[in-house]
Amino acid sequence: MLTILLLLAILGYVASAIVVLQNILQNRLLNPAFQLIPAVIAIVSHAALIFNEFSADNFYHINIASSLASVAWLIALFALLRGQNAGAMMLKPVVYLFAALSCILLAFAPARWGTYLSMDVGLLIHIVLSLVAYGILALATLYAIQSAYVSKILKQRKNPVIFSKLPPLMTLERYFFRLLFSGTLLLLLALASGFAFLNDMFAQDVAHKTILSIAAAAVYVVANVIHRVSGARGRLMVVLTLVGGILLTLGYFGSRFVKDILLS
Repeated sequence: MLTILLLLAILGYVASAIVVLQNILQNRLLNPAFQLIPAVIAIVSHAALIFNEFSADNFYHINIASSLASVAWLIALFALLRGQNAGAMMLKPVVYLFAALSCILLAFAPARWGTYLSMDVGLLIHIVLSLVAYGILALATLYAIQSAYVSKILKQRKNPVIFSKLPPLMTLERYFFRLLFSGTLLLLLALASGFAFLNDMFAQDVAHKTILSIAAAAVYVVANVIHRVSGARGRLMVVLTLVGGILLTLGYFGSRFVKDILLS
């Protein structure tokens, strides 16, 4: 059964990515169902794989593979819900292929590998908020990079074929700032829940994660404030978002890599 779910997830993501690429690169306006149906099958199968990974160990452990797969699933779901939006269409191949890779990594990860996960409600709230915040901010980072690329192409006007397929820059930036604000708010709530429900957020084994997450949150808050106050956009916002994303990734997945792989 797991093999079938894995194949459905991988093939669904890859098939949907190929259809989207054909629409973008070859100007082939295929029926939206051709990329929607395999994507839905892949996302449902992906969710089943994640549930099986956790339930196989009675939800006692969380590791870098299950965390990565959960984040990838969230990003893929967000991309799917954006529908046929031009900005989302350009990101879908990257998102879907990354999700397929995360499924492969999850399939080879032992269920009992990783950090012990207690069933404390406060801890579960903290974990869910953290994963959702990371997923939204990761998607915001992709939109920031895409906005920078679109802005560059618009200024150069060298490739009329690509130029005609670009999504409106204002639309991209508007959605990017929505994601940035929502993700920042959820990250702050995740940190607050950690301090409220966990015993010591600065304990030796999690201090680096806490410090890097706070630093990332500070960068995101600065980006939001600068945009709200001065209306800044463009390169500065892209740089701040990338810096925040790197800090947050190091804080969460860096610590998971050390705990689950180097120290296991």
